Amino acid sequence: MFVPHVFVDRELAPGAAAPLAADDAHHLLRVLRRRPGDPVVAVTPAGRRWLGRLAPGSPPQLEAREELPSSEPPVTVTLGQGLPKGPKMEEVVRHGTEVGVARFVPVLAARSVSRPGEAGAAQRVQRWQRIAREAARQSQRSAVPQVEPPCSLDGLLSRGEAWDLILMPWEEEEARGLREELQAAAAAWGRPAAGRRVLILVGPEGGWDAGEVEAARRAGARVVTLGPRILRTETAGVLVAGLVLHVLGDLG
Repeated sequence: MFVPHVFVDRELAPGAAAPLAADDAHHLLRVLRRRPGDPVVAVTPAGRRWLGRLAPGSPPQLEAREELPSSEPPVTVTLGQGLPKGPKMEEVVRHGTEVGVARFVPVLAARSVSRPGEAGAAQRVQRWQRIAREAARQSQRSAVPQVEPPCSLDGLLSRGEAWDLILMPWEEEEARGLREELQAAAAAWGRPAAGRRVLILVGPEGGWDAGEVEAARRAGARVVTLGPRILRTETAGVLVAGLVLHVLGDLG
């Protein structure tokens, strides 16, 4: 049975109640036509999932009954997405959240046409974060993925974060395929590769330039081909994230 998810702003315990946010209350009552007493799953700020029931009130309440296991992937996937034009980043955030991406980092690549100013970038991040929350609710995630402000590729690679694997699809790579890299990782780590951290770097519409590819190689990235067909930038990252979570995680 489909049980809708909502995010609440406090931790819960058996019998405890939490008010619903206005948009969640609207979604449950007006869109899904749920009524008091119907089952609902609440996700707390700590990422704990509780099965409860919808209780009357103004605003409506969620009354917790039983804690549920997490629905988060065992592998943490971060998608460094070369910032595309128009609303394509919204598609990346929406579908990447559904697949299981934990964090999105828009990258101002050498070939990115879109280069918002500080105020414009802040507005976009707010919108992307709202989309991530809606997609996390729809896909019943235990956590809302973080969407960071845009940064350069060098800025992302120089943070000193400990990645277990960095994957950079590149249309000019011919020798090494994504499947080989993932099979090697699965052989070394097993499946699920719990606790591993994977960074995926996807270029914008024009792809990565050679300098960016070399910078990524120096940072330890595995540059791979995705095969004979060229994918749109808003498709490539979601596909690679899905394949990573299929081979190393809990997808499929």
